[in-house]
Amino acid sequence: MFVACLLIATSFTAGCLDFNQSSTPSTNIPGCYEGQPDEIPEECEIDIIQENNTGAEGNSTDTSGDNQTSSGNNTDLGNQTQTPEVGPWEGEQIFQVNALARSLGGNWSEWNLYDHFNQSWNGTISGSENGSDENWVLIEFLSTDCVHCWNAADEMSKFYQNYSSQIDILSFAVNFSSNDYFNASQDEVAAFQDMTTHSGCRGNSYDCSTRPGEPHDWLYVDDRNQSAMFDFEARGTPMFVIIQPNGIVAWHQYQHSGEGDDDDENIIEALERFFGPMQ
Repeated sequence: MFVACLLIATSFTAGCLDFNQSSTPSTNIPGCYEGQPDEIPEECEIDIIQENNTGAEGNSTDTSGDNQTSSGNNTDLGNQTQTPEVGPWEGEQIFQVNALARSLGGNWSEWNLYDHFNQSWNGTISGSENGSDENWVLIEFLSTDCVHCWNAADEMSKFYQNYSSQIDILSFAVNFSSNDYFNASQDEVAAFQDMTTHSGCRGNSYDCSTRPGEPHDWLYVDDRNQSAMFDFEARGTPMFVIIQPNGIVAWHQYQHSGEGDDDDENIIEALERFFGPMQ
């Protein structure tokens, strides 16, 4: 089991990052880099424009990491004593996202993030385990052209197999504006999700039906214009955020980088801490 977990964790220590951001992610969270348009992406990165890094109602969010928990980093279940600020960081109320989404084998249709939340939830229902009387939300940002997301697709299937009764998984599919290889269509995203034939995955070099794992039986969200990615301060793929059933951010990957005052916790360790060991 230890070896298996180590192998899974290794898949999530590499990804696609942005080096044009004024405050770059930890080197412990490497990624795919935009800015390499002439190469098939073994690395990948996105170009995040600073003025687009805003939360709901146009409130700009701090990217330095110094003030990312301005609401007190209060993720203690049932102890939200003040109205939290809106933003992507732990202890903040996540903003609304409206987009197109599809289920496995389905069609793209209008969707909004708040449909997954009950803002009156406080995790105190008698007999509930870890406050999990309602589903939490795991958000993954991915690119169908990112080799790291391709390799992590099997682990995402394992997350679903272990935790689908406790969490709703949402995979936000993005494109990278400066890299010609990161230009997925909706058909490519759907083929990646369903594992059906499409020649454009993984840097336009692989058939989507050959990716690792199983078909992904959860919602895929169309964020190819990176609008939600900007707001979530996600600078690369794969990148993860865990949100409580009331819409309060419980865990943000970039706040667990192991640098400075951050603890070092990867997505597997976080899921096991919140929801129990993986099988």
